[in-house]
Amino acid sequence: MRSGDAQSPLRFVSPAGRALYPRDVVARNSPYLLGVTPAALLLTLFFIGPALWAVYSSLTNLALVGIDAANPRFVGQDNYARLFQDPDFWTVIRNSVTFVLGSAVIGQFVLGLSLAVLIDHAERRGWRLATLAYAAVLLAWVNPTLIAGYLWSAMFDFFFGSLNHVFLSAIGVGPVDWLGSFPMPSVIIANVWRGTAFTMIIFLGALKTIPPDIYEAARIDGANAWRRFWDHTLPSLRPIAALTLLSITMATFGTFILIQTLTNGGPNIATETIALYAYQTAFQSYAIGYGSAIAVVMLGLNLIFAVFYLRWSRARA
Repeated sequence: MRSGDAQSPLRFVSPAGRALYPRDVVARNSPYLLGVTPAALLLTLFFIGPALWAVYSSLTNLALVGIDAANPRFVGQDNYARLFQDPDFWTVIRNSVTFVLGSAVIGQFVLGLSLAVLIDHAERRGWRLATLAYAAVLLAWVNPTLIAGYLWSAMFDFFFGSLNHVFLSAIGVGPVDWLGSFPMPSVIIANVWRGTAFTMIIFLGALKTIPPDIYEAARIDGANAWRRFWDHTLPSLRPIAALTLLSITMATFGTFILIQTLTNGGPNIATETIALYAYQTAFQSYAIGYGSAIAVVMLGLNLIFAVFYLRWSRARA
């Protein structure tokens, strides 16, 4: 027995029944710890560190300029109390949830999955149109967000937009003020167009991992295309679907350049999302502390969606 064993409550037991002390555990796992350390440092530097700083600054009156920039004061919950009493904040929350559900969950997820299934089916049959469809969707994704915003701004323009003067005029319909009368649907359409390729690529890769024997056995059992998709494809895609939903939800919550280019949150904050609200508060109104409180709330919303998606991914099919 090592000296001090009787006084040392912190020890582990190996599968063979031998007592392992913390220094033994560290020594045995040092190669793995050495490999994980750089990733842990990067995670702390770029994710955990900024998140902790946002939480701290949300409890202060930190500003971008002025006296409060040099000597911020600790104000506790004042920023959150002010935020939750602001009627515009609840409108922003509603807009954000609508934007995420319409753009990420219904739009990018469903459309990306549908395109992936169709392209995979076409590739299995050797149709060359699959490559053209893949390239067309990918072109939308490689465009910078700012360029996509200006492109759709030109499409939606009341006087010179392509939607009004090419498509609607061809069927005898008068011009529509898309960004004025239908601001949120217009922004959702633009973001779906911009981000669907990511979802499609993920699902297309996941579909390639499903063994063809599964579909062949289901076909022999008499299952039609819909039953094969519902009973075999979707359950196989459940884990990757949850991670994809989490990724596009977080990306959509953080979208503000596209909205800023199209509507700048208008008209009358009809398209103001929480990311744009935080940006305008922190960097246009110079209220870093208050803007950080908004960002912390956005982080909380992301965590709620993340927990839901992860629970769904682990549920039984």
